Amino acid sequence: MVYSASGKRHIFDTMKKFFLCTHIPMKALTYEGELLHTVGYNKRLEDIYGYQNIFEKIEEELCTKDSTATLTLSFEAINFTVFYICPKNIHRGVYIIGPYSIYPGQNKEIVYKPEGCIPHLISLLRNIAGDSDFIRQKKLNTYSLYVKKALDYMDAKYNAPLNVSCVAEYLGISKCYFCSILKKETNKTFTQVLNEIRIEKSKILLLKGDQSILDVAISVGYNNQNYYNMTFKKLTKMTPLQFKNHRNTSKDDASFNSFKMIL
Repeated sequence: MVYSASGKRHIFDTMKKFFLCTHIPMKALTYEGELLHTVGYNKRLEDIYGYQNIFEKIEEELCTKDSTATLTLSFEAINFTVFYICPKNIHRGVYIIGPYSIYPGQNKEIVYKPEGCIPHLISLLRNIAGDSDFIRQKKLNTYSLYVKKALDYMDAKYNAPLNVSCVAEYLGISKCYFCSILKKETNKTFTQVLNEIRIEKSKILLLKGDQSILDVAISVGYNNQNYYNMTFKKLTKMTPLQFKNHRNTSKDDASFNSFKMIL
């Protein structure tokens, strides 16, 4: 698989944001095993990765399954989890997250993540990828002019008190027609689309860490923190506070400065 420059930047940016949220080192490989990008690794982690022959095990197990499959490889309580970069096309390569420890306190030099968190973290990565300009532009290219203009307008005015009427008026079409084409082309209602835009914008503010949850909610257009919390959890499988705390958890784990051989 040959990636365009914009396609590679999309992968690099997705991995960088995911690492900032989770502190889990990760790699991206092509379907043929060529390294696309790596984040969070140092020499010790590279030694662990190479010692376990991760890609060979991926070829044996993951590549016999469909594009939505995941594979977790365990080595004495040290895990690597592998899944396809694109859930619709296995030939775009794989992400490998790890090493991470599945037992708290067993190894302070490797980030701890309980096994039950991993599906949620994969969902987080998918959400980060889906919100990128690269994916958004690909989606926009399939939309009609009215829907493109509506999505651009909502993306620019997300923090204003938007409703169907004001967007339809901006487009110069009826509310009924606007709701119909939006639903037909995105398979989502106006409220669903607006909430997704606002929640993704709020993630950027949460990662900065210098605003309260209420301030973040207000900044992206919500006047009710409870509704913001409920919407955020529905879309990301975690609360805004949990998402925010990922950035501040185990900062020493993120530096990876003094690893010892653990296997």
